[in-house]
Amino acid sequence: MKYYFKNPANTAPLLVLAVFVLLYSSRLIDTALLTRENEYVAVIVLQLVIFLMPAAFYIRALGLDFTRFRISIFGPGHLLLLISGLIALTSGTILIDSYALGGSAFAGDYDLWGVFISKNEGTAQSSLYLILAYAALPALCEEFVFRGLLISEYEKRSSTAAVLLSSIFFALLHFDIERFPTYFFAGLMLALTLYASRSLLAAMVLHFCHNMIGIFGRPYIQTLAELGGNELFMTLLTAIFLLSLGIFTADAARLYKNYARFDLSSDYRSIDPPYPPADADSSPLDEFAAKHPRIAATLGSFFSFPALVCYIAYTAAVFIDL
Repeated sequence: MKYYFKNPANTAPLLVLAVFVLLYSSRLIDTALLTRENEYVAVIVLQLVIFLMPAAFYIRALGLDFTRFRISIFGPGHLLLLISGLIALTSGTILIDSYALGGSAFAGDYDLWGVFISKNEGTAQSSLYLILAYAALPALCEEFVFRGLLISEYEKRSSTAAVLLSSIFFALLHFDIERFPTYFFAGLMLALTLYASRSLLAAMVLHFCHNMIGIFGRPYIQTLAELGGNELFMTLLTAIFLLSLGIFTADAARLYKNYARFDLSSDYRSIDPPYPPADADSSPLDEFAAKHPRIAATLGSFFSFPALVCYIAYTAAVFIDL
């Protein structure tokens, strides 16, 4: 039992489940009773409660080291990565949404988790509220939990599991099965930005800028799509996506070459706790884990019992909403 709770593959999904329960419970709030001013306050308070409160409890309970969260300032050498990443993230999510949702991809206002709607009233005060409640705070809270805390935990078992599971849980967070591919892609881009820049702040900035485009740029994107025609718009958008993604990956490769040249640590490549060596009494699964520890650690992370509970909870929530 002691080993069970030392394994991040078993503890990390418990944090995710707590966030899921708190977030889904927030849907019980009757937003019709909220005025615009106290709605923004509710959005801010809820994000602190939903994300940061469980994260603080998790960190304290397990005695985690903040240095693993990569809370470091990125430099000018990362600007090309961030700019190309933002273009790839924005164009990629629009493409996926367009194929998944068709003409309704840009309809309506930007929302948080399908609960709160970012209606822009056009005033300076309204814009400031939107930036804080719908762009800045979600970027800070969601990135701290999913790219900071979850990745730092899962990479103790497998960096592959860290990238994929943090992205999967990030997509599940929104309880929107139609847009699951969109959120999963966004999670991948943010996770890759974290690793390429070695800075959680870089992922937060990318997330913030993407949120800003979602809040204030939707009418302009809709107008461009209508003026140019859907076929031309999708063709140009695909070209922009592929070009920006190519620049992003090339710059990430450049950064990794620099890290290798300066022999920077890659602690995320280690497995903690390690699999014990196989012996005469080992089962076939133990022998496989001893021979292929990274594959076993990745599969163990995906199919741990707490992770399965998260998948089931998401499925149940989506089924109830149908």
